[in-house]
Amino acid sequence: MLAAVGFGVVAFVPAALASLLYQAVAGDHQNVQVGYQAAAAGGLLWYLATAVSGFVATPIGEELIFRGVLANALGRYGAWVSVLAGATVFALVHGLNPVLPVAFVVGVINAVLPRRTGSVWPGIVVHGVNNALAMSIPVIIEWVSG
Repeated sequence: MLAAVGFGVVAFVPAALASLLYQAVAGDHQNVQVGYQAAAAGGLLWYLATAVSGFVATPIGEELIFRGVLANALGRYGAWVSVLAGATVFALVHGLNPVLPVAFVVGVINAVLPRRTGSVWPGIVVHGVNNALAMSIPVIIEWVSG
């Protein structure tokens, strides 16, 4: 599980780069996370509430659905189909916006992890770390600069 934390931190970099590339190519610079970031910046209590929702509950639910159910169902078509199709569906569910490439990168990583570990829990940790970084970095920057 400690390795999953490291994977979450490492995954954040290519996911962020993929999002920046998407924004440059598509010209889509909307911040669909602004509501979460605003709530997280509303003080310690709101940050903790946002953290429980975004870093814990959402990763558990999404990983159980997309890796526990969808990727397993697609597994009958082979590993490549399971990983890539599952990650594509996961990304598209997040919408056509700058989060799409992030969700795809995290989706690929988290589709491979259960195949290697036999468990969705490492993917839940990777997902939680990614969400924590995506939500916390802007809040920290705002706290430092404001």
